[in-house]
Amino acid sequence: MRAAMAVGGTDGAMFTALLGCQRGTWAHSPLFQWMTNNYEAMSQAITGKKVRWQKMSEAAESAGLTNVNGEPPKPATVRSTWYRVRKAVGAMQRQKEEARNKVLAAREAAKASRDAEAVEAGTLSQRMQEADRAQSFATAQRIEVQDAHARAAVQRQERTQQQAATTQQSDVEPSDPSEFITLDLPVLKGVSKRAYLPVDPKLPPVRKGDINRLTGNAWRYGDDLPGYPSKRNYEYEKDWLRDVGLLLRHRHPTNLTMTPEEKFVMRGAKSCIPNLY
Repeated sequence: MRAAMAVGGTDGAMFTALLGCQRGTWAHSPLFQWMTNNYEAMSQAITGKKVRWQKMSEAAESAGLTNVNGEPPKPATVRSTWYRVRKAVGAMQRQKEEARNKVLAAREAAKASRDAEAVEAGTLSQRMQEADRAQSFATAQRIEVQDAHARAAVQRQERTQQQAATTQQSDVEPSDPSEFITLDLPVLKGVSKRAYLPVDPKLPPVRKGDINRLTGNAWRYGDDLPGYPSKRNYEYEKDWLRDVGLLLRHRHPTNLTMTPEEKFVMRGAKSCIPNLY
């Protein structure tokens, strides 16, 4: 710069004045610094009031507060200095406020982000729980359907077996009534006439689970017992149990001499007929 000014013919006084304008050489006056340090108190003291700049100039001189050149400040200098202080402090306060607002905004954004993540995590957890419940329900439904199919298969098999037994019985050509036989049974009180009806010896015994042709229900309490009345002569199994039970008890005073099949029929008779004997 010295070379450029020398070439341009700038004199020494002008050059000295320009050096004072270079960056870094400027310093605030003691008056400016005092007003800055006591900004709040001074603002409250002069707000809304008529300021006596002459009196403040005299007070600044007595306190040793000078302008930037080290001279006692004039009233106009005090007023302009206060204007610059208000402008500088206002700018500083705005910068602090902006910085504080940025920090608060960053905190709010971070909080909003955390809240959104928490909501998303909660939603994801809820969806996972709903998916687990749906899967458990679907599994339970699938198992229930499989069980129902298995039960239906067993029932179909039982019906097939019953139909096969019924068909097998119907395929047997009955004997001539003259060939029927009458069982040698004792005549007991309480035993119905059905127990003494003649029976066709060619027909197979009625089995447990066979279908009663008169009612359409399956026989439940055992097979026909050899030497005892057949279920073919009965409409209701309860009547057959009563007659066979009385005949069994007459032949076997205790259950010790009964066969397993006879014991089963006797238990059924006792459960279905109160006070059988």
